[in-house]
Amino acid sequence: MRVLIHPSLAVRRPARAASRHVGAVMSRYVAPLGFTLAAVWVAVLFFLASATH
Repeated sequence: MRVLIHPSLAVRRPARAASRHVGAVMSRYVAPLGFTLAAVWVAVLFFLASATH
């Protein structure tokens, strides 16, 4: 059995949970993208360094 204390509190909770969820999803996808871009950049630097010699 659920007891609803105040209707406005029930409306606000999903908004905060949704914003936290969006942040979690964004960080889950942005962090690997950053690592991938860093790895590609390192590979490009190695390629350029080996091409000049």
